[in-house]
Amino acid sequence: MTRDEMFAYALTQPGAEDSTLFDGRCIRVRGHWIVNEGREPDCLALALDTGTVDFLMETEPQTYFQTPHYEGWPAVLVRYEAADDDRLREQIDKAWARRATKAQVRARGL
Repeated sequence: MTRDEMFAYALTQPGAEDSTLFDGRCIRVRGHWIVNEGREPDCLALALDTGTVDFLMETEPQTYFQTPHYEGWPAVLVRYEAADDDRLREQIDKAWARRATKAQVRARGL
């Protein structure tokens, strides 16, 4: 998946809006970012719960990682071109579900 494809997929989520964060592009749901451009080249950040972040970094460290800036925060950096597309879509869905309303989550069956 390319950077643009990752942003495009995130924008298909109900209530998702194209926005900016620290002069970089991000996707927001209800005012909270779910995907944003990190400072690392060829990477984007995903807003996920810390348990998922830890699991992804442990199982796929070549794809999911944190820099000191993100340590301790519920976010992970993604080398999107190295990621399995289906698994990455699943993680974007999880990031969306953290910020969506309960009604939106129920409507999607998540």
